[in-house]
Amino acid sequence: MARILFDLDGTLVHSTPTLAATGNTVLAGLGRAPLDLATVTGFVGKGVRVLVQRMLAASGGVPGDDVTPHLEHFRTLYAADPLTGTEPYPGVPAALAALAAAGHGLAVCTQKPNEPALSILRGRQLMPPVAGFTGGDSIAGVLKPDPRMVAHAAGQLPPGVILFVGDSETDAATAEAAGVPFLLYTEGYRHAPVEDLPHVARFSDFAELPALVAEVLAEPA
Repeated sequence: MARILFDLDGTLVHSTPTLAATGNTVLAGLGRAPLDLATVTGFVGKGVRVLVQRMLAASGGVPGDDVTPHLEHFRTLYAADPLTGTEPYPGVPAALAALAAAGHGLAVCTQKPNEPALSILRGRQLMPPVAGFTGGDSIAGVLKPDPRMVAHAAGQLPPGVILFVGDSETDAATAEAAGVPFLLYTEGYRHAPVEDLPHVARFSDFAELPALVAEVLAEPA
C-alpha cells in the first residue's frame, strides 16, 4: 500500500475564484480595479504572501513596499469564507474514496494556511478519507518545494511507498526534492508545458487515478 500525498489548490479543488474575489476585495479597499481570474491564477502556487504581493504589484505596486498589512487583511477575509466559489474537481471524492478503500493512506500537502485549507477539506467532505495534513503554517518558515513538507505529511500515515499528486511546477519540484514519484494532474494551475515537468504518470480525469496508482506501484523500482 502507498502513502499518497495531494496538493490542494489546482489539484483536489478549483479555488482561484475564491482567492481572486478575496484579493480583489483587498484591492478595492485601496481604490484599485479588480484583476481577472486568469491573472490571479497565474499568481497561485507559492503561498499566500506571494499571491498578495503579486496582486498588489500587478495593480499598481506594493504600498510602502510592505505587504504585511495587506496580507493580514487577505488572511482575515479568506478565513471568514474559504468555501464559497471553491469546489472539488470532478471525480475527486470518488477517487479518494476508491484509493482509501484500496488501503492507501491519503494526506494533503499544501502551501495554503492551515485554517482555511482544513475548512475546505472538511467542508467539501474530503477529510475523511484524507487523514493527514501539512499546510502553510505546519512548519514555521517552510513551504514546498522543501522536502520537509513531504516528510511531515507522510509521517502522519501508515508506512508505505510515497507518491505525490499535484498540478504545478512547484509540486513537481517538491516530489523531485523528496525523491518520490510524481503524478501530474494536467487540468490545474500549471504554467509550463506538461513535458517540462518531470513525472512518472499524468492524468486529466480523476476517474483514471486509482488505476494509475496501481500501475505506478506495480512498476519495478
